[in-house]
Parts: sequence; structure tokens; C-alpha cells
Amino acid sequence: MSHKDLNKKAIITLVVIFTFISLFAATGVADSTIVAEYKGGKITMGNINERLAQIPPMYQSRYNSPDGKKELLGMICTEEVFYLEAMTQRVMEQQDFNDRAADQIKSAYFSEYKKELLKDGITVSTEEKRAYFKDNHDNFKDRTFEEAEKMIESRIKPEKENAYIETKKMDLFKKYNVEVNYDLLAQINFSAPDSNQTIIDKKVVSSSNPEIVRTVKEIVAHLEILPERTQASLRSEAGLNRYIDELVKYDVFYREAISKGFDENLNVQNIVNQIERSMALRTIYNKLVVEAIDTGDEKVKEYYNANIDQFSSLAHRKIQTFGFDTRKTAVKMRKKVKKLIKKQKDEEINILIKENSVYKANDGTIDHIYNNGIIPGIGKDEIYCDMVWSTEPGELSKVIQNSKGKFVFLRITEDVKAIAKSFDEVKDKAKKTLITTLSKEKFENVKKELETKYVLKTYPDRMIIKLSAEEYFNKAEAAQKRKRFNDAIFYYDEVIKYHKNNKDDCKAMFMKGFLYAEELKNKAQAIEIFERFLELYPEGDLSESAEYMLSSLKENKDMMESIEFDDK
Repeated sequence: MSHKDLNKKAIITLVVIFTFISLFAATGVADSTIVAEYKGGKITMGNINERLAQIPPMYQSRYNSPDGKKELLGMICTEEVFYLEAMTQRVMEQQDFNDRAADQIKSAYFSEYKKELLKDGITVSTEEKRAYFKDNHDNFKDRTFEEAEKMIESRIKPEKENAYIETKKMDLFKKYNVEVNYDLLAQINFSAPDSNQTIIDKKVVSSSNPEIVRTVKEIVAHLEILPERTQASLRSEAGLNRYIDELVKYDVFYREAISKGFDENLNVQNIVNQIERSMALRTIYNKLVVEAIDTGDEKVKEYYNANIDQFSSLAHRKIQTFGFDTRKTAVKMRKKVKKLIKKQKDEEINILIKENSVYKANDGTIDHIYNNGIIPGIGKDEIYCDMVWSTEPGELSKVIQNSKGKFVFLRITEDVKAIAKSFDEVKDKAKKTLITTLSKEKFENVKKELETKYVLKTYPDRMIIKLSAEEYFNKAEAAQKRKRFNDAIFYYDEVIKYHKNNKDDCKAMFMKGFLYAEELKNKAQAIEIFERFLELYPEGDLSESAEYMLSSLKENKDMMESIEFDDK
């Protein structure tokens, strides 16, 4: 068959693929559909959709596909079994749990009460905006007041809101007779708590409301449960004072919000429930996973010795490289360089580089080459990098062709070995790395145990809407018109998965191969698909077209010269 006849046949066949009578709307999975069950509960499609709606829009697309929803289901199931274990072990009844959750809960009340205080809005007068424009004119050189007005308001308004809230805070300080003893705060020894016995019961924060009062003992206990990063920020006097001010602010607004019935607010209740749930999950995770890992000095030292490369400086090499346009020239020059090296005539080698090599800068010297597949100044080139690290110092490498198409050889001029840091230097880093490494394995093991304990069963197939072949093809065509070729390939894969009838799956595989070849320019993947196609459908309507495309790919031809699409 001639190329002309083959082309005509391909056009007709491909037109058939994309000519359909109608497009049917897919019916969604009902929210009531149970997609997982466990001891004492279930997860429905409605739960999946609710969680999906909570994900920031920029990340929703990741979980909106069938595979994404399966991943989301897995995450929710894991949360549920860990939460069940947290309830079984009553972690929420422990005092330290309430102490750790208190700050977040008070912050939530403050946020909701702040919304209430600002619900009528803070206005910015034209006079205020004009004054700001005048005082900060350098920031608006190229703009008139009218052009800059909205930007100015966006800057002034938050400042006025903060000032308003600060005024309300001071009003509440007066209402509850709040005073902070900063002198006493400065006397507390947080690094040696036992030395505070003489002041332990004195009040750092005094108030007519006993719920707001905080003694030295309470302040010390509170700071001890904070994350290490937060504790580090409190080592300066200014940092500690700011933190205590914020703490007291949340206390007074929390008490005021409670007095105004915010604990009956459904939004607040939901936020508090989420905070407590998240805290319970973190607590049980730490208990079952992190705290279950042996991080004694002996184990950490064992990990350090087994992974010494992670705690060593990076080995690197300096080379003198010689590059040429042809292999013949490179081989010829290599012989000359080899003789000059034997005679230790480095200056003449440098002259040879300047007169002949394509890499003349710094006499062909390239420094700090790490064993990572990258050559500085050239880019990613694993073959070239491998040659750098396989060449022994004092030897001249063989000639190879690098990623830029140049024929090169090299010699090692400096070989800097990796030097391991002492265990004492990296002990903390080794401990953290050990925890990170082992916690992944430990987490998977604990998760499996809890799934068995709470009899978790999942039904991911219930989340999938299986469309007709025509619907999938229509979706693929629409995706192609929007140049979303990976989406189109997804729909073709769905046809291949759900419509194995030697007709629809055949067409889908052909189109998948075509997209990889023509649109995604992934020749290797396209070849693999067309070879598999011919194995599965040797006598199909598209077998000749597939053979031609496979031949063209292997000959590095452009298939579009021979196969066209009719968009009608």
C-alpha cells in the first residue's frame, strides 16, 4: 500500500474515532455512597467531597481525578484509625493535652471575636489617604492620587484595624484589672526551673479574673510544652515580653468572647473540634511512631557509622578539559597532550588549549565537580561526569562526546576527598535524620496494625464513574483541543481499562501513542506504545498506520508529514 493510500485510510479511521452522535453527561457518585467502613463508623462520598472542598483551589486538581480521590480516601482512612486509637487511649483527657490545645483554642476565639468587632468595617477617610500619599510620595512617583488611592487604602486599613483591636485590648485590660510584671518575668530562670522556688507562686500576670492570672510556676510550665523553635525565639527579653503580651491578649479576649456566648457559636465549635482532633492525631502519632523509635546514643552512633556519607563534606574534583569539534581532532590532540604531560610542559599544554580547544576559559580548568551528573558551565551530563570520576589522578581520560556534541578528554588536576565530621559535631543532625528515616517505616507498620485492629475496609471502585467509550473519547478530544494532552491520555487509559473489546481500546491505544509522538515529543514512550499495540492488535484497522508510525519514529521522521487529522 502506498503512503498516499495509507494516509487516506488513516484519516478515515481517525475521523471515525472522533465522530459521535451525542455527548452524554456523567452522573456523579451519590454523597451517601459508602466508600470505606471501619469498626464503629463509615466514610461516604460526601465526606470525600467535603474534604476536597477544604483543600486550597491550587491543589484541588491533584485530588479531583479518580486516582487523586483514591489517595484522598487513603489519607482520610489513616486519620480515622489513628483518631480511633487516640480516643481508645484517651489522649484528650490528659492534662498536658488541654494545656497544648488551649493556646490554639483561645486564638480561634480571638479570631472570631475580632471578626465580630470589625464586622461594620473600618473606614479610611479621603483626608487620611491624601495625607498618606503626601507623606509617602516617593513610593508613588509615577502615579496620581486617584491611581494610588486603592493601594493606599489597603495599607492604611490594616493599620487602623490593628489600632482598633489594640484599643479594645486595653479596654479589656482595664475591665479585668490586668497587669503584667515584666520585672518579675525577667527574674525567671527558664534553663534551671528548680532555681525559681523563691518566686514560684508570685504572679507574672495579675487580674480580677482568676482565669487570667498566671504565676511564675504556670508560665514556666506553659513554656516547657512549646515547640523547640518557639522556645528559641523566647531567649531574648524582648522576644519573651512579646510572647507574654500575646498570651495575655488571647486570655482577655477569650474570657470576653465566652462572656458574650461565643462558645455557643457553631463556627467556633467546629474550629475547636478541628483543633482538638488535629492535636489528638499529632499526640497519638508521636506516641506510637516518633516516641517508639530508639534514639539512644548507641542507636544514633550506629546510624551515623552506617550512613557516614551523609555526615561528610562532599568530595569534588578539578579538571583540565580539552574539547574539539571532531573525534579525529580530539584523538590527535590527545596524543600531543599525553606527550606534553610526560615532559611536564604545562605552559605548552595551555597554549594548545588556547589555539585549538573549544574550552579556552581558565586554560580549560573546571573546578568543584561533584559526583552528581553535572559539569559546571556545561550542565547535566552524566557520561561526562562519570568520566571525571572514573579517571584516576595522573591519567589522561579517553575521548568521549559530551552533551554539547563536543569531543572531549580531560585530566584530574585536584582530587578533594570527602571528610567525615565527628559524631559529636553532627549528633543532633544524625538523631533527627534517624527519626525521619525510621518514622516512615514505623508509621506504615503502625498504620497496618490499626487498620487491622479497627477492621478497615475500603471500596475505592465505588468512587469511580465508568463512562461509555464515546464519553471518554469526547473528553479526550476536548482535552486535546485545549492542549491538555496528559488529560487526554488519562481518558484514553480509562478506555483501555474499562472497554476491552478490541475496538475502543485499540483506538485509544493508537491515539495515546500518537499524542506521545506528536504532541509530547516523547519518542521512546511512543515507540513502546506502538510496539505493544502491534502485539495486541496485529490485524486491527489501525495496524498499518501503527506500523508506519513506528517506522517513522525509528527513522526520526515527522509523522505529521504523512498523517493528518480532520477536525470536522
